[in-house]
Amino acid sequence: MNFNNLPDEMRLLPNWACYRTYTNKEGKRKKVIISPQSGNFAKSNEPNTWANFETAKNYCRRYRYSGLTFALTGGIVFIDIDHAIDKTTGEILSPEAKKLLEMFPDTFCERSVSGTGIHILVKGSLPENALKRNDTKGLEMYDNYRFVCMTGDLISETTSLKDCTDTIGQVNYDFIGKRQEPMYFPAYGIATKTDSELIDRILASKQGDKFRRLLDGDISKYPSHSNADYAFCKMLAWWTNDFWQIDRIFRSSGLYREKWDSRRGNGTYGSNIIDSVMSSQSPRVFRFSENAMEM
Repeated sequence: MNFNNLPDEMRLLPNWACYRTYTNKEGKRKKVIISPQSGNFAKSNEPNTWANFETAKNYCRRYRYSGLTFALTGGIVFIDIDHAIDKTTGEILSPEAKKLLEMFPDTFCERSVSGTGIHILVKGSLPENALKRNDTKGLEMYDNYRFVCMTGDLISETTSLKDCTDTIGQVNYDFIGKRQEPMYFPAYGIATKTDSELIDRILASKQGDKFRRLLDGDISKYPSHSNADYAFCKMLAWWTNDFWQIDRIFRSSGLYREKWDSRRGNGTYGSNIIDSVMSSQSPRVFRFSENAMEM
């Protein structure tokens, strides 16, 4: 971990925690995020589990953790490209990585913890309903509710963050993909909260941890991806009776995949799931209320 190579703009923010790596039973390399404040697990939606840069750095050194992680809270976009570099030769393998590196030669760029991925960080924000990942390309883009495990292993010649406010939305559409409207158009209620407000409300509830894992695309607690899809939509349907809001939030989550838009009878895989979970909600809890009981 090269602390000196991390961007000054990020060092000034109190968004830092530590991470350690380990290998699970399947032989996969995993990361655990630790709070420098308490020594417990840090969470990407709980600022009280983060610390300023110096506190996190000192804690990391003291306990010999692998490095520092930065909590995204808006204003900085993280582009994560998997399997982009040959670890032995350093050759760029991914066509998307080559294009993005050419597009962003003057912003902070580092190798990932594995040494085979690339992190690109720029100033800006993603559109409200932007998709966050494209598994076919091995690409992800986030600006909120996410930790970035930093290495300081520079690829770029700069440690500054380029301001891409005016262009990052188009970059997201070009590389991750555009949201497609479902082919089925049901008539349900209208949202009383914006998508971001609703997500924040759920994350702050008793089911926040479960929701956050699904939002990140973590299906490890479910027997299949489809079970996780259903559970996530059912959770959302408890909080909002807006079909389109559930669809938008799902598409921006780590669970989204092409199957969501595949035809199923008169609808799609996704629209049928949303219809199912919404029709199972009782009228009493069907609409979002400021005073609604939290699950």
